[in-house]
Amino acid sequence: MLTLKQTADKPKRQRGRPKDQAKVTAVFDAARHLFLTKGLDVTLEEIARHANVSKATIYSRVANKEELIEAVIQRESDLTITGGQFRASESLSIKEALIAFGTRYLNFINGRELHGWDRLIASASTAHPDLPRKFFDAGPGRGQKMLTEIIAKALSQSELCALDPGVAADDLTGLWLGFVNLEIKLGARQPLTDAEIQHKVARGVDLFLKIYGPSDTVSR
Repeated sequence: MLTLKQTADKPKRQRGRPKDQAKVTAVFDAARHLFLTKGLDVTLEEIARHANVSKATIYSRVANKEELIEAVIQRESDLTITGGQFRASESLSIKEALIAFGTRYLNFINGRELHGWDRLIASASTAHPDLPRKFFDAGPGRGQKMLTEIIAKALSQSELCALDPGVAADDLTGLWLGFVNLEIKLGARQPLTDAEIQHKVARGVDLFLKIYGPSDTVSR
């Protein structure tokens, strides 16, 4: 069976005519909706019916429901940062790269549906004990790894002073999330507005660069 990484990275062999991408998107959208609203016990038949496609369309993309779950999780992870966006960040200054990353990161964490994934994973962890780790590795864990790599690259180019990239990435996400993240998860306040996200990201990056950046980094 393909691993999550292989599912994301390994090109699919084409058989016959090219796949209808609209149908593939419909399958993923339907699977995501049904997983979040009904749980992981939904059948491929239900997903196909909801997406208005045949089961053959689903099987042309994945071998079984487990692979479909993994593919949906992988697609969720792209809400944090795609591989292309990560590569594009290499041409930016450290401040620009961190602001771009932080904006996508907070939008992902701030989304109401992420809390639906939290509930789903908690309720399904007994029957699917590997699900929490898979979701973490594909989503928050993948994003944190990319953030650590961005910081490590800046360190190698003397854009940051001596630091442990992993610890620094943890410090920065803490500045971005703050206590308000717990308030939102518990339903004690509404999710952040776009303006609030922009403010928190910019403030977090400025504080981070005051701690770790050379004296001229903040003004770049």
